[in-house]
Amino acid sequence: MTEQVYLQLREGLLLGMWKPGEKLTARGLSRTLGVSLTPAREAITRLATEGAITVSETRMYSIPELDRAQYEEITRVRLQLEPLATSLAVKHAKADFADHLDHINENLKARILAEDFDEGLRLDSEFHLTIYDAAGSTVLRRMIDTLWLQIGPTRNLLSAPYRKRLVGFQNHRRVIAAFRDRNEAEAHEAMKEDLTQGAAALMAILP
Repeated sequence: MTEQVYLQLREGLLLGMWKPGEKLTARGLSRTLGVSLTPAREAITRLATEGAITVSETRMYSIPELDRAQYEEITRVRLQLEPLATSLAVKHAKADFADHLDHINENLKARILAEDFDEGLRLDSEFHLTIYDAAGSTVLRRMIDTLWLQIGPTRNLLSAPYRKRLVGFQNHRRVIAAFRDRNEAEAHEAMKEDLTQGAAALMAILP
């Protein structure tokens, strides 16, 4: 049960289901997931040990709040790993993979236009993590996940005007086109551009 709660909480952090600074309690998590207190407490403690959850001196748990320097440092590493995973995914992806990505991306656009930004963020995360899964590298995915556990919540801070410009959606279309063309180099550069633009928008508002 602890493992199940851990995986659900972990996925929620990856997808940005919690916002920076949000308090997290074992009691609240146990109510949300319908489990007893012990596995909820153990799952939170495990993620705190991994650095995905902040622990205060008074043993209060919360979602990390990154500053600009921290986010920039993580972005530099992401720019090495995620475009690489994207180019590997092009090599291994099945014939209908681009169609699957296109479906996610069109749903992303629809949710943003409907100003359902929480679901839009979840779909944006799904788009990226689906690609990284397809890379076929357990080691690479584990490294990416470690970074995403730290930055996932911060992505909630992207402004509504930036999201409504559909920058990510348009960048994703370029990524999808590269998958259709089986162009590894283009996929690498398209993903790099997407990450760079999103990170710049965030770092402009981080303290």
